[in-house]
Amino acid sequence: MDKEEHIILSWQANAVSWLDIVQSGGIESRKLVTNQAIVNAVIAVKPASVLDIGCGEGWLAKKLYDQGIRVSGIDIVPGFIEKAKEKVVGEFFVASYEDIASKSVSFSLLFDAIVINFALLGKESTENLLSSLPQYLNGNGKLFIQTLHPYSRKEMGDYTTGWKPGGWEGLPGQFTIPYQWYFRTLGDWTQLLKDSGFYEVHITETKHPVSGKLSSVIFTCSI
Repeated sequence: MDKEEHIILSWQANAVSWLDIVQSGGIESRKLVTNQAIVNAVIAVKPASVLDIGCGEGWLAKKLYDQGIRVSGIDIVPGFIEKAKEKVVGEFFVASYEDIASKSVSFSLLFDAIVINFALLGKESTENLLSSLPQYLNGNGKLFIQTLHPYSRKEMGDYTTGWKPGGWEGLPGQFTIPYQWYFRTLGDWTQLLKDSGFYEVHITETKHPVSGKLSSVIFTCSI
């Protein structure tokens, strides 16, 4: 089994534990910083329609839906899509990133915005997905990606693009089957997005309100 397949296997195996931790508010950075940051970024461009890729249990889709936005979503974990459908009226599909890249999933419209929130963990799957996304956007559409700030790896003395251990590390709960994830430096992220057809990439950084440390980076990308 390759690393990309192992990521999917791990998420499917840990779906219940993830739902428990999300519903209990067990991830401090989400509560204090990153959840509201991505909501604010998306609603700032006033989209009428949004595609949430890697939508999980639908918390972000629900926030956007409550703003009057038409929301669609995909996730590889069936249990997550079931939860999302309970929260939001819209098109939600169990699908992989490869399904999106190969256009195996059919949506009824082009989108004003696409959002991917902490859901890009692989190498080839991310590269293939991103290069396919311009075809799903309206002409003035935006892509929003929030991910762990790459500079957090500098503090660990390992600021190099590549596969890293640590899936589920530091999270409370009963998580099993740890996985490796593909880390990119800030420069490599920017280059990948431009190579994928996004000519303009704007970077927003978030900080933990107590420690002052960088929490995440949000890429706002235009085609």
